[in-house]
Amino acid sequence: MPPPPVAVAAPMAPEAPAAPSTGPKFTWGGLVDTYYSYLLNSASPPATNSLVGLQARAFDTNTNSMTLALSALSLNASMDPVSFQLDMGYGSIGAIVNSFNFGGSPVAAPVTGQFIILQAYGSIAVLPMLSFDFGKFYTTAGAEVLPANKNWLYSRSLLFNAIPVLHTGARANLKINDMLSLQASLVNGWNDDPDFNAHKTVGFSATITPAPIATIVATTYIGKEASQTDAAGMPLPSTPGETRILVDIVGALTFSDKLGVNINFDYIKSQNNATDSYLVGVAGMVRYVINNHVNVAARGEWVRNHVGTNADIMEGTVMVGLPVGKNFELRPEFRIDHLGQSAVFTNNGKSDQISGTLAALTYF
Repeated sequence: MPPPPVAVAAPMAPEAPAAPSTGPKFTWGGLVDTYYSYLLNSASPPATNSLVGLQARAFDTNTNSMTLALSALSLNASMDPVSFQLDMGYGSIGAIVNSFNFGGSPVAAPVTGQFIILQAYGSIAVLPMLSFDFGKFYTTAGAEVLPANKNWLYSRSLLFNAIPVLHTGARANLKINDMLSLQASLVNGWNDDPDFNAHKTVGFSATITPAPIATIVATTYIGKEASQTDAAGMPLPSTPGETRILVDIVGALTFSDKLGVNINFDYIKSQNNATDSYLVGVAGMVRYVINNHVNVAARGEWVRNHVGTNADIMEGTVMVGLPVGKNFELRPEFRIDHLGQSAVFTNNGKSDQISGTLAALTYF
């Protein structure tokens, strides 16, 4: 018999090449926001200086001047489960927001000038429904945001001028289901970086979506916001003043891809020692998209600042949006601000401030 065949080992399969490193996924964004405003009812007789400025405004404060409000660049780097967000800008908005940082801490001066870091925070998703943010981020309160191209109207509401804009600290985000999301935060305070007192502010927010067309966002921030230094700039042993409480409620109705309505309510208990010191107000906004080249928006609001006595202010604004493609929009806007209790604006000596604004927004 012939000998059995000799077993031959099968050749080894070639080793698969190593998968290339994926690295972070980058997403860029940018905005150039420029405006021109004019006070239409100047002092009587007419003021010789048309650069008097607009009052009761958040950011569009300059008159008869071409103003670079904000040139901003944003970057998001996603490295699942970690992400990084950076938004930085330059312009008059940077100087205004930096001025909200009240004097810095006893050991560190605040950042000033027109350059500003709007957001800089890292996020980590520890569970599919739970994430944490650490750093500097936009406030959760309010029906509007800092980048003008993401708002329905160009000028911000009176309520936006009363609430915080930025926070530095940490927050947790929990999505219960498609109808309910919760957020809790621990931050320095209202716009403070660094903080200027030892008392931190806590925040809570709930986003409720009871129906596909309706969303309700309820937010509160609670904390002391007074400076912990005396008149000579020396540290005090404790944070003075009362606790300030903000209650902010935003209701949004999206009837279609053309028509939307927003209602914003705010209550702020002042940090003053006067127990009856508070601010309360309500604003309503509506936007209708006529076509890809024209949209219209309007807002009306009433705000009462009560410090012993009432000081009321109302405003009405209408705007036409004229988009060009997906990256540019021209926004002509007409606005009337009115003071109650026979008060007058110091820029024209009248109870009404009537202004016109033309804004040009370029973004990607």
